[in-house]
Amino acid sequence: IEYRNLGFAYDAASAPVLKNINLQIPGGTICGIVGETGCGKSTLVSLLLRLYEPDDGTVFLDGVDIKLLPLRRLQDAIGFVSQDIFLFSGSISDNIRLGIENGTAEGVEDAARIAQLLPAIESFGAGYDTVIGERGVRLSGGQKQRAALARAIIKNPPILILDDAFSSVDVETEEEILRELKQFMRGRTTLLISHRISTVREADMIVYLRDGVIVEQGTHDVLLARRGAYYELYRRQSLAREVDAMARAEAQP
Repeated sequence: IEYRNLGFAYDAASAPVLKNINLQIPGGTICGIVGETGCGKSTLVSLLLRLYEPDDGTVFLDGVDIKLLPLRRLQDAIGFVSQDIFLFSGSISDNIRLGIENGTAEGVEDAARIAQLLPAIESFGAGYDTVIGERGVRLSGGQKQRAALARAIIKNPPILILDDAFSSVDVETEEEILRELKQFMRGRTTLLISHRISTVREADMIVYLRDGVIVEQGTHDVLLARRGAYYELYRRQSLAREVDAMARAEAQP
């Protein structure tokens, strides 16, 4: 995946959301993209998905301008999980299989296990045949995200994009999911978009966005050693976790 001198604004009257983005993500690399809310993280991947149209010659896949690729081919190559999850009033199994032609029961179960959805499925009397209701009303926010993740996993795409895909689960559950995902992500180009450093710290490369500009890039250890913007975000989040852990400990009888 490559971005070349990419700039983007939602319309002519709006300020640019992304400015002069130059970024190469080698095939098979896990790339974390972090930054505060509104910095342009989701817009960056939305342009790769062509949910918005980038300018010609700015976004490339395997050296080919994505605007020259058939949209179906692009969509087939990418497994995408975001905060905005589409679930329909069918069974859990049918929701996981959505968009693939030959999803076996074993494949559904493997995807559910990797996504840490099995405990929820087993808690329902009908298991995988449980009808989850319109927009997945019978599932919690975290369970919906895990169902969407299972859907992306069973697709077995060469590119996986997780855009704040763990925002509705706690840090501990997120870490469990990421542990299960490690094997699946190996050799697969993966974009992890998050405001939480815990999500991206083990990525092969991390990009820090601020106000639509890449301000830092490197591994977790390299970025911490620079003691710049990434380090400051890490320090704030570590302190918040410590305070939260102390508050929980004090609340226990």
